[in-house]
Amino acid sequence: MTELPDDTVLRVSDLRTHFELGSRVAKSVDGVSFDVRRGETLAVVGESGSGKSVTSLSIMRLLSPPGRIVGGSILYRTSQGQVIDIATLPERKMRAVRGREIAMIFQEPMTSLNPLYTVGDQIVEMIRLHEPFSTAEARQRAKRMLELVEIPAADRRLDEYPHQMSGGMRQRVMIALALSCNPNLLIADEPTTALDVTIQAQILDLLRRLQHEIGMSILFITHNLGVVAEIAHDVVVMYTGRVVEKSPVASLFAHQKHPYTRGLLACIPNASRDRGAAGERLRLNPIPGNVPPVTALPPGCSFAPRCSYRIPQCDEAPPLMAAGPSHLSRCWRHEDL
Repeated sequence: MTELPDDTVLRVSDLRTHFELGSRVAKSVDGVSFDVRRGETLAVVGESGSGKSVTSLSIMRLLSPPGRIVGGSILYRTSQGQVIDIATLPERKMRAVRGREIAMIFQEPMTSLNPLYTVGDQIVEMIRLHEPFSTAEARQRAKRMLELVEIPAADRRLDEYPHQMSGGMRQRVMIALALSCNPNLLIADEPTTALDVTIQAQILDLLRRLQHEIGMSILFITHNLGVVAEIAHDVVVMYTGRVVEKSPVASLFAHQKHPYTRGLLACIPNASRDRGAAGERLRLNPIPGNVPPVTALPPGCSFAPRCSYRIPQCDEAPPLMAAGPSHLSRCWRHEDL
């Protein structure tokens, strides 16, 4: 098995996940590569349909037919220091990794939590599945986990059902459930999308604090670059199943080297930027057009039909090129940006 650098927990290399739809093949993840370092957060950013969630489900091996991993590797360093390739791991062994070594916070807690069981029962089930605890010991840990995510009256909340809690409270329960077995890597798939701004800030602060206390790595999936600025160390920008830009977070916000990333940043409301010389409100600058379906991508650069920087060379698909120190871009004109 190929070794990982000592500071790396997860290395995704040339990952390809396809969905076979009759005679068509949807290349939802098409040659994606990135590293997640120990104790740090990697953010994966992009519009809906860019392949972010399929990437996370591939790592967790939770793909439903007709989706399957057709190429690449997912090297993971376990808490015991063993390096395994999740892409080829038998399902029996994957069950021991899923939840215990790698945990996931799903996008919508109301559909991820079982409405027929109390939140305490669901956390206890997770703990007993992976730890040699009695029911009473697991319940005590479940209570501590609810306290850790700052849910008040944890004793009472253990016996409540998901529908009895607010959206922010259910998201905290999902975090407690994911962290109940002290995972090495946490995958957070748009964990703040359905929450208002105040609760979103609280959840981000909670994840940062827990990361510092537990020392876990985080793969944070979002469409919001504003959230990325608050939580990430490195950023991967995806479009139509491919990485189009990869960079440390400070470098990305200072110098975008792909028109798509620049467009995503321009979509973020900014009170000082979005006013004219006379103080009048200006319109936001949305990216024109829509993400093309992965079953019918345009030839060459898949972003070219929406790009104001397009040149004839864009009819040829660009590779991922060096655009600065630790900065990669899939754009022929990255030096002009």
